[in-house]
Amino acid sequence: MAFLLLFFSHFSFAQTPQRVESTTAGYVGEKVCRGCHSAEYKLWQQSDHKKAMQVADEESVLGDFSGTTVNFHGIKTRFYRDGTRFLVDSLGDDGTPQTFEVLYTFGFQPLQQYLIETRDGHIQALNIAWDTRDNTDGGQRWFHLQPDENISPDHPFYWTNHFQNWNSRCSDCHSTNVKRHYSADTHSYKTTWSHINVSCEACHGSGETHSLLAKSNSLSGTNSGFSFDSNKPLEWHFKEGDPIAKPVGQKNSNNVDMCGSCHSLRTKLTATPNGQDYHNDHRLQLLSDASYFADGQIREEVFVLGSFLQSKMFEQGVTCNNCHNPHSGKLLVEGNGLCAQCHRPQTYDTLQHHHHKNDSAGAMCVNCHMPARTFMQVDDRRDHSFTIPRPELSNALQVPNACTDCHNKNRESVKTADKTQLKDHNWATETLKSWGVKSALELDATHWSQLNYRAQGGDFSVTRPLIKAIENPALGDLIRASMLQQLAVIPSRVGAAAAQLNLVDDSPLVRRGAVMALQGLAPSTRWQLLSPLIKDVSRSVRFQVAEALAGVLNQLPIDQRADLTSLIAEYREFLELSLDAPATQVAIAHLELNLGNMEEAVNAFNRALFIEPYYIPALINLADLYRSSGHEAKTQPLLEKALSFAPDSGAVQHSYGLYLIRTKDYKSALRHLKLASEQADAQPRYVYVYAVALESQGQIQEAIKTLRAANTLWPNQYELLMTLVIYLEKTGDITALYPYLSALTAIAPSAPDVKRLVNKYAR
Repeated sequence: MAFLLLFFSHFSFAQTPQRVESTTAGYVGEKVCRGCHSAEYKLWQQSDHKKAMQVADEESVLGDFSGTTVNFHGIKTRFYRDGTRFLVDSLGDDGTPQTFEVLYTFGFQPLQQYLIETRDGHIQALNIAWDTRDNTDGGQRWFHLQPDENISPDHPFYWTNHFQNWNSRCSDCHSTNVKRHYSADTHSYKTTWSHINVSCEACHGSGETHSLLAKSNSLSGTNSGFSFDSNKPLEWHFKEGDPIAKPVGQKNSNNVDMCGSCHSLRTKLTATPNGQDYHNDHRLQLLSDASYFADGQIREEVFVLGSFLQSKMFEQGVTCNNCHNPHSGKLLVEGNGLCAQCHRPQTYDTLQHHHHKNDSAGAMCVNCHMPARTFMQVDDRRDHSFTIPRPELSNALQVPNACTDCHNKNRESVKTADKTQLKDHNWATETLKSWGVKSALELDATHWSQLNYRAQGGDFSVTRPLIKAIENPALGDLIRASMLQQLAVIPSRVGAAAAQLNLVDDSPLVRRGAVMALQGLAPSTRWQLLSPLIKDVSRSVRFQVAEALAGVLNQLPIDQRADLTSLIAEYREFLELSLDAPATQVAIAHLELNLGNMEEAVNAFNRALFIEPYYIPALINLADLYRSSGHEAKTQPLLEKALSFAPDSGAVQHSYGLYLIRTKDYKSALRHLKLASEQADAQPRYVYVYAVALESQGQIQEAIKTLRAANTLWPNQYELLMTLVIYLEKTGDITALYPYLSALTAIAPSAPDVKRLVNKYAR
């Protein structure tokens, strides 16, 4: 429903908070640092860090507040000034016209957002932003960050709602020493910080001890007084004749640990990170298909680290400081000169290597090896995995590649009838081959991305090659951990054995991936394999173990519960860091369910829905909890609410279809189960249920057709294949079942039902 704002019936100025910057916990403020570190301070003054968040004033506000009115999604919003105040007229959270004061700016290039305090300490980011780019680049305009959503005040992305909340979603990485002081009882904040933006102590830690040591002349190389010490990165030197420089010095990850704290898609695991071990302080998101393409390229905004950890550069010891000045945030060298620090330009910055006209876009290293994706409409972010373009994978895996992306950059302007200007993946593959560039498949016929793609689709036949790839340390810890996680999707005896071997890997990422691979095992086996990791040195591993073993606790003898009880208590402390996030409340609900505390689980789901009423995981899981506990009547309003907001969700359509089956509304159920099988997030299970429902309603031929189509999309699925064979057998189409039975024998030769069918139809 669109809301059209014609005039403002009343004014409701949000009270400007008396925000006092806290200097507790040993934080001294950047002005103290300026005295001894003037050069670094000067660089910081011009940096992105300094401008990450600022008080709204004449200098910091870049948007047009001259009385401009814009209309997005049927909602009029006016930007104007009243003396020194910057004001916005728009709809509030109740859908009524109100006036709000902008308190802070958020970012500055290529866009700037504006922060408003609404109520109970909630600081919200407007999702109408100012494009700060030059006019010639299409900038100097107001634009909406979600142009394709049907935004209204009850939509999760509306600016007053949770997903636009600064306190919970932005503050940790845009200000220094943030303490949210969230009250779950009142859903209110009393947020404080030591510095409004990213200052010296955001990276180095509290400076009080360092300052005292400096004043007493007691600083030394081993005693800086900082908790976040940044060791000198490797230096890179060319040996005569080598095209790539070799490292000199001791490899360390300190700079990555420090920068990665914010430059990553992660969950903070402790209120007091020490900056020394990233994986002890944070849980990095693995290479899920929601955030990354199957070959590890960035799909959504993942904030660099998950991309960089895939790279050969990281494996060799390259760190952030080798390319970026940490105080200004700028590149050390512009253009190809940056890469020439390690890659001899006489070899790489040549026509023979890049095959493009010198000084052209195609001759720029980053355009081939760090292709950009655009987020927030105008913000181009480069992929930091530094891969070679692989257009031969694009057709098979639906992944982008730098060649066709660049050559089709302006394809929107190409007339529909004129396709000659467009380049396809086959053209790019053949062109690279003509240059003598070996494809990923020539170098490795079972490239890990192919295995990852098949595993994401639940292809059981990929299990053994996937295990072989996991054993290859050259792939890097993040890729290996992500592929271990995929073993949970295709459970098997050999997969469990491979995961068990990786429980003792040196990398916390790999150990965590191994735990995830084993979470679906029977409780007794799970306990036997994972209990030794209850005291793992890394929080990221321990907390994964807590999730895996929580359901086992009440099954253990009393004398074996102490260590797991202690770990679950530590895990609860971690969850309490983000009680203002609906995802955390859902995690709490699952923990309570595993511990047998149904009432507490219901309460947690309801808290999630209080924070965000349309949070789909909470709606679906709470509905399922009510169903399993015999409260079917309570499921309908939850599922209908989910359906109203996310009709394109396969999970929602599937859940609603199952509800309709339980109410015996079979006709409507078939429609929703069919829709579930057609959505972007569809799973083989959804198709299986739809096919079974079709057959039960006398539509066996339609069920067979559906299963055949699904087998093409998701090959080697035991459930789909077995059901298809059984239905073909029912219809008497014996000849047609042989190929599917053959596939079954390949993936599950020892399964009793497969053996029975083979014996029956063996030729």
